[in-house]
Amino acid sequence: MVIRNITKNKVCKLRVCLLVFLNILFCGNLLAQIQPLFLEKIEKAFVNQDTSGLGVVLSGNFAIAGQSGEVAKFMLNQIIKNFPVKTIQILKEKKHQKGQNYQLEIKTKDGDVIVTEALANTEGKIIHVHHFDFLYGLEREDTSRLVAEIPFENHLGSIILEVYINDYKKPLRLLFDTGADGMAVSKELADDINLKVTRENNASVVGGNQTIQVSDNNSIRLDTLTMQNMGIAIFPTMTRDNTDGIIGNSLLRRFITHIDYDKNILSLYTFGPHNYKGEGEAVEVGMPKGVIELLGNLEIVEGKAYNGKFIFDTGASYDLICFRPFVRENRLLVSGFKPELQAATVSMGISSPTFLGPSFRFSIPPLKGMKGLPVTLMGGTSSNEGWNPGADGSIGVRLLSRYNMTINIAENEVFFTPNKLHSLPQDFVINEYQFGWTNDGRLVVLSTKGAEDSSKLIPGDAIKSINGMSNNQIIEEPSVLKEIKEAKEIELTLSNGKEIKI
Repeated sequence: MVIRNITKNKVCKLRVCLLVFLNILFCGNLLAQIQPLFLEKIEKAFVNQDTSGLGVVLSGNFAIAGQSGEVAKFMLNQIIKNFPVKTIQILKEKKHQKGQNYQLEIKTKDGDVIVTEALANTEGKIIHVHHFDFLYGLEREDTSRLVAEIPFENHLGSIILEVYINDYKKPLRLLFDTGADGMAVSKELADDINLKVTRENNASVVGGNQTIQVSDNNSIRLDTLTMQNMGIAIFPTMTRDNTDGIIGNSLLRRFITHIDYDKNILSLYTFGPHNYKGEGEAVEVGMPKGVIELLGNLEIVEGKAYNGKFIFDTGASYDLICFRPFVRENRLLVSGFKPELQAATVSMGISSPTFLGPSFRFSIPPLKGMKGLPVTLMGGTSSNEGWNPGADGSIGVRLLSRYNMTINIAENEVFFTPNKLHSLPQDFVINEYQFGWTNDGRLVVLSTKGAEDSSKLIPGDAIKSINGMSNNQIIEEPSVLKEIKEAKEIELTLSNGKEIKI
């Protein structure tokens, strides 16, 4: 009896050992199938200086220094041609929430040994390689650390920063504009600052394109932070209200950028493993043309949904705009859309007609959809019918300011956390005046562009009540807005006690 038990135990142990051996053998064979393809394709590309065979090992969102799409492919091609790689070896790997993280050893033809990391998705395709990012100026640290906390002025969601350029003594008020690749000022201001023009460039603006001058190698200061080697675009004119120019994705390419609308603070961190603040969702984004793009789903009316790629644009003062090609292709103006306001959008001197009205719903996966979001549809003109913006529209600050956000281009994602404004009703139109709430809960005039007598109210005027309904009552019962909008007369009481009929 004892002998039989010992024999059974030995058999069990042998079975366990055999299973372990088979498991190791299987995993080893699996790695042998994946790793040689992974390594072979990259090594072959460096040997032949040819990226054409890398498609099978690059993910759809492959990026270098945050840049994706054709720009990333161009950058990779330059690395393949100029970086003298001899061999690449996988040292170890570990699971990652997006797939698998590989530690790589790269040996160059010059005898250098570089240890770096590559992130692959669940299909084993590469998302990014740290050393490739480093070659284009994006350097990760072991742990992300805070570099600066910069206060900003919140103007109806628009972020205005105080900036010093070179030795110019006067502080400039620049709009933080993620819809722009870099910094920009007018020709008049550039002359005052004494910016030196170093080259010309072609810039894409809303509705068309424009040739501009560029000044390189400038120094700028934001609060306690100084940044060197900054390029500044010079436009003939700039029509931004209350600002001297814009500062765009120059910040995003250098730092993880956290926008806190509850405290009006912009926090900048070094790139590296980062813990996002608050409860929220990470949204995958790309940067195929120097600006951030993300996917959105628009329902003009219930049951009619349109998917598109939208620019993440803190420089735009609206909720959502759909560009002319997207509007024309999907026939959005005749899709059941009911415009409440007709106006125009002007960008760098190019004007396009627009039509504003409520949508049934707009969503940014995986964020919860927003019902009743105002959408602006762009009409056609002779100057914009041939315009190819490369995106279907842009998401502006009236939507974005409902979240505190962390923009992390090293990981090609934006982390959204609903803030105090998020639970308040959507912006609305009454008699061609547009109204909405600020981040501190005040009901204000957003726009008077379509009003016959725009002198009655100006943007920023705070509203105490509408037809006797107080600000708090409207927030608690947003359904009353339908009754207010249908009333024959509209009487507003401003926060200063003044009463106005519109």
